[in-house]
Amino acid sequence: MYELLIVDDESFVVENLANTYDWEQLGIETVHTAFSASEALELLEIHNIPIVISDIRMPEMDGLEMIDRIKSISPKTKCVLLSGYSDFKYAQQAITSHAEAYLLKPVKEDELLSTVRSVIAKIELEWNEIVSQQRTLYTLNEHLPLLRGALLNDLLQGKYIPLPTLSKKLDMLNLQIGLDQLFAMMFIRLEQGFDRYDDYSLSLLEYGIVNISEEIFGKQFELWPCKDVNDNLVFVITNKIRAGEMSNDEDKLTIKILEKCSLQLQESVTAYLQGGISVLISEWGKFPEDLYSFYQKSMSVIRNHPDNVQGFFINSIQTGSKEEVQPLRSIHEPPLLWNLLEAGRWEAADRKFDRIVEELRGKKGYLHDYIYEVAMMVSFSVSHTIHKQGGLLQHMTELNLVTGVEHEALRSVTGLEKWGRNTIQVLKNRTINEAKNSQRSIIQKINQYVQMNLEHDVSLQSIAEHVYLHPVYVSKIYKLEAGEGISEYIYRLRMEKAAHLLAETNEKINEISRKSGYQNPSHFSRVFKKYFAMTPDEFREQHID
Repeated sequence: MYELLIVDDESFVVENLANTYDWEQLGIETVHTAFSASEALELLEIHNIPIVISDIRMPEMDGLEMIDRIKSISPKTKCVLLSGYSDFKYAQQAITSHAEAYLLKPVKEDELLSTVRSVIAKIELEWNEIVSQQRTLYTLNEHLPLLRGALLNDLLQGKYIPLPTLSKKLDMLNLQIGLDQLFAMMFIRLEQGFDRYDDYSLSLLEYGIVNISEEIFGKQFELWPCKDVNDNLVFVITNKIRAGEMSNDEDKLTIKILEKCSLQLQESVTAYLQGGISVLISEWGKFPEDLYSFYQKSMSVIRNHPDNVQGFFINSIQTGSKEEVQPLRSIHEPPLLWNLLEAGRWEAADRKFDRIVEELRGKKGYLHDYIYEVAMMVSFSVSHTIHKQGGLLQHMTELNLVTGVEHEALRSVTGLEKWGRNTIQVLKNRTINEAKNSQRSIIQKINQYVQMNLEHDVSLQSIAEHVYLHPVYVSKIYKLEAGEGISEYIYRLRMEKAAHLLAETNEKINEISRKSGYQNPSHFSRVFKKYFAMTPDEFREQHID
């Protein structure tokens, strides 16, 4: 459904076009009206209006100038101009201003509807081209390396992706790996020689290392690279020749080939990029079920080796027994709890905490350590969020964050769950209350500004600049809190002021118009009549004692 804006300084023209034409048959759900170019531009800043029908002759700013302003605010908005002047120069200027059509008044109904119908068809064609499969595929291919890296990073961090969805993503990104396929992992850490580069130069060198890796490994292996959150280059490696189960002899031969390729990679990076790298190769596992555990184990091994040394090589990392202590996957699975709290996504934060508790209940050993880990993580997430909001923990007396080993949350999973839910709820209540107070403060500042500048420029843009917020956000929160739009509030105040001056003073209409914020007395008289159903002179006569 579309929105339409009709602009004309003649109110009867606007009302006739808005109310007598069957716009719904064209798919137009909302028809906005404006009686000046400035009023129209304010509406366009707030609403997504794809079609504008405007008179070409208006005071203050004509339709041609307004089109130029519209294109700077909303480049995709289409404009149709109406005029009572059959002057070819206007038509020329309209074409130069990128108007979609130039129609002469009085416009025929079928002509106008046909014009708007063709404009809608043009809009739909443009959007169909934007979302077309060809353009989507082009954009996808252009960003393929980034999208592939982002997906691998999600999996390395433990993000849960349903297998059917994962399979579709692998196909979409043209990744040569399937569910349950054998894979190994390769980690590359940059060592001596690379610490002298800035971030930009380092990213180019990392790109070079990926290219060298694909050249060396590419004959027998498929590589799926990414840069992880710890600044390591991580590769998922699959065998082009043997995608399924391998015999012991085939496994040993493949390992030897990987070793040879890895050593060749180290030598090539040293020779061509003048820097050392450390390389770690994991054992073979099944994708994706072993990916997260392989990554965690490999990171543990890397951490046990000093950095910035001459590159080391490690092969066939053993994942260890199932009883070995492993971090809670749900804690580190993105989005993290503190990200959700900071963004105010309270329902998602509750679900995240539920998943953590559910995983915790499934642990059989080291339970106290896991409970302590979760409690500290929740305490950190809450305190981090409070500080990001500009608050202090000392002012949050209702919070009971974990500060020692004797805390009640550490006694059992049930105690932890109760404490965690309550802690998140306290933060939620505080955040919502502060947001409401902040919005009320903004509304007060807006009202004060409007009242003090009623006879001057009180456009939405000037108000937004006064309160240092975006015009769209200002418009939305004002309507939400005050129950009426800003333009409605300004209009009402101006009319109330004009009515007071007409009833209580002998000032001329021109002066009252100026004091009410209208530089054009004729326009003032029209909007006054629209509001009070009588002219300013008639209103004054009724209120003479």
